Amino acid sequence: MDSASASEGPAAAAGGTAPPPPSSAYGQLGPELFDLQAAAYAIYRPVYPRHLYSSIMAFGGEALACRGLALDVATGSGQVAVALSELFAAVVGCDSSEGQLSHAVRRPNIRYVLAPAEELPADPGSVDLVTCAQALHWFDVKRFYNEAARVLKPAGVLAVWSYGLPVIESPLRNIPYEALAAANSLLEQLYSVTLGQYWDERRALVESGYQGLEPDGAVFTRVERQELTMQAELSVNAAVGYLSSWSAYAKFRRCNPDAEDPLVAFKRQLMETLQLEDDECDGALVLRSAVPLILAQGPVPQS
Repeated sequence: MDSASASEGPAAAAGGTAPPPPSSAYGQLGPELFDLQAAAYAIYRPVYPRHLYSSIMAFGGEALACRGLALDVATGSGQVAVALSELFAAVVGCDSSEGQLSHAVRRPNIRYVLAPAEELPADPGSVDLVTCAQALHWFDVKRFYNEAARVLKPAGVLAVWSYGLPVIESPLRNIPYEALAAANSLLEQLYSVTLGQYWDERRALVESGYQGLEPDGAVFTRVERQELTMQAELSVNAAVGYLSSWSAYAKFRRCNPDAEDPLVAFKRQLMETLQLEDDECDGALVLRSAVPLILAQGPVPQS
């Protein structure tokens, strides 16, 4: 995806309390849930836009000018690690899921490590940049922030971001606004009703844009939020493929192995609504999402 708006699980009640941190990196579900999704992640998860990385580098300023070592946490199949490999001399990508790492894209300057966010595989004060995309809600946040502060250099940077349920648009001029509104209603129905009960409660944190989860002054001396956007031009099949990477979809299929695949019905209804005939037509759909970005710099030495 490339530039704004919405989320990936059931809507959080306004002013609701954040759920407690999980007892492990992925709570009761375990990383095996993400093992099941590994292939879909590798193929369909969004490629983040260049302006996201430009924003991170600009925030870091001279501290990132050396472009030494970056550590991508919950790297999955390595989408962020690959982007960082073009900016940094060395990249470490860590994840709690062996299945995800088995699908990770290899590059000469990327090393993948099986490790949770709360036990980062780096020496104290050795890392220039720590990144975490679309995964903070699965962590024990306090422990993760303390670990990031431990491994970062004195002026090192932490960048955490998420994205929500995309808005469906289309560059095709023959698709009326009413049809696009109906398509977005279908997506919301899939997200909140069909898959609603299968979203983990921590999904609410993504929907809030991680509001209230920013590190405080006891951990980092400088903290900032930025609101970015991203978009992806996709075929219908690629868009449905992205939906198949949702954790709630994986859990639905795991809990209902004999049930009809909800994405089959969604795809059919989507194509009928938008009057599309070719499910492989690249760029027939545009998925646009908001990307809230949390940036922190200057880890406070921990006693």
